[in-house]
Amino acid sequence: MRRELATPAEMVAFGRRFGTTLVAGDLILLTGELGAGKTTFTQGVADGLGIERPVTSPTFVTVKCYSLAQGGELYHVDLYRVHDPDYLQDQGILEELDRGAIVIVEWAEHGRVLEEYERLAITIMVQESGRMMEFEGTPDWQERLRWLR
Repeated sequence: MRRELATPAEMVAFGRRFGTTLVAGDLILLTGELGAGKTTFTQGVADGLGIERPVTSPTFVTVKCYSLAQGGELYHVDLYRVHDPDYLQDQGILEELDRGAIVIVEWAEHGRVLEEYERLAITIMVQESGRMMEFEGTPDWQERLRWLR
C-alpha cells in the first residue's frame, strides 16, 4: 500500500490519524533517506497518541521515551548512528515492546528485529511532489491498514 503526501503539514496530519490506530505492543519500522520525514511523521503519531510534549529526533541519544496519557509508553528510537544490528535487543527495547510499549524505530535498516514480532515497515521516499509512503506489514497489519485504501 502507498500514500502520497505533498507537504510536511500533510505528513503530520497523516501521522496524527495513524497514531490514533496504534495499540499497545505495536512496532513501527521507518526507513528513508535523511530529511525524508521520519521524525515529522513520528511527531504526528505522537500527537495522535495524545503526547503533549515536543517530540524531537533522538539521533544523538538514540532512544526517547514518552508517557501516554492513557497509560503505557512510546519509545522513539533512532538507529542512524548505531552500527550494532542487535541494539534493539541489547538495550531492552524489545523487552519494553513485550511489556506493551509502542515502539517506533527510525533508520530501522540499521538494526535487526526478531522474526516473532508483528511489525509495520514504512518506507518514506522523497519525490518532487512531496513524499511517498510505502507500507508493508506482517499479516496482522493487513486488516488494520484497510483504512489507507
